[in-house]
Formats: sequence, C-alpha cells, structure tokens
Amino acid sequence: MTVTVSPPPTAPRSDRETLLGLLFDRAFQAHTEPVFRLASGAMSRVYLNCKLVTLDPRGASLIGRLMFERLRGFGIKGVGGLTLGADPIALATAVASDVAGEPIPAFIVRKEPKGHGTEQWIEGPLEKGAPVAVVDDVVTTGGSTEKALEILSRLGHPIWKVVALVDRDEGGREAIRRRGFELESLYRIDEFMALWNAGRSGAVL
Repeated sequence: MTVTVSPPPTAPRSDRETLLGLLFDRAFQAHTEPVFRLASGAMSRVYLNCKLVTLDPRGASLIGRLMFERLRGFGIKGVGGLTLGADPIALATAVASDVAGEPIPAFIVRKEPKGHGTEQWIEGPLEKGAPVAVVDDVVTTGGSTEKALEILSRLGHPIWKVVALVDRDEGGREAIRRRGFELESLYRIDEFMALWNAGRSGAVL
C-alpha cells in the first residue's frame, strides 16, 4: 500500500507581501548602471512605475486596504495628494474606508489652479478646514509631496498623516521633515533591491 504524504500547507501571504510582489514584478526595474532618468532629471539605476499597480484592480484593492489601515482612527476627513501619482491611491483608500464603514473622501490637488469657474486648487468633496492625509506613490526628493503639503496648508487644512507607497530614500523623507511632517511609507527601496539582488544571485525568493 502506497501512502501519499501531502506537503504542509503554505501560510497565506499577507496583503503587504502580496502587494510587494506585484510592485516588484510589474512596476520595478533595475540596472547595474544609471540608465533611468527620473522626474527630477537625475539618472538612477532603479525605476518604479507604480501606476502599473495602482491602476490595476488587484493592486488598487490591496493598496486601499493597507493605506486605510494607516489612516483609520485619526479623525482624518480627506485623503489625497498632488495629481497624478496620488490620485488612484486616494481613491482606492476612500473605497476601502467605505467598505470598512468609516468613509474618508478622496480629493485631488491640482498642479495649477483651475483656469475657469471658481479657480480652485482642490477637486473633490473636501470640506473647508478638514484635517487630511497626504499620499503619494513614489517619494524621491519629495517635490510633489511638498507641493501638496504647501497648498493644503495654505488653504487651512491640518495635515495629520503623510504616507507614500514607496520611499526611494533619496532625500525626500528629510525634505518633508524639514517642513514639519513625518513621512510614512508602505515600502522602502531596499526591500526591492533585496529581491532584485536575490534574483541575480539565483536565490529562491
């Protein structure tokens, strides 16, 4: 009689682990030389196009849940950031908050004020003076996040959280701190580099 022994069940991956895998597989590129030109104009060995995941249904679902967990319980009344990188993250977070029964509206910070009508900087159902969380996809030097912080502060919105999907650890965290805010991030670039280096060495991920 032959007895077949089943392998032990694999522990389910957490949302954070699953999202890291999606970002690494779809959004991350690395090279041994600095071949990628960033928005700042600098050249880099590493490039992240997070929109390939933030605009994906599975990616958006995971991002929404993870971001909402960072914001819940703080009394935040709006989530958003500078268009375009922050927009899908803000909307995913708003949807997740509604599913959890604690709705937080999303908003968009324009790069320039609207050229007609009320000429507002902010799009979305954000109440005057509402406390907000500022989100972004990738923080490098922090420029886009800083602009959102400056506009929202000028318009009288208390900023209670600043959260990025990925921090590249290239000065953005320090620049944001100089403005009086602490940057949180779901991931830091060394997590992606560890996976990339492991893959190059032939390690089993």
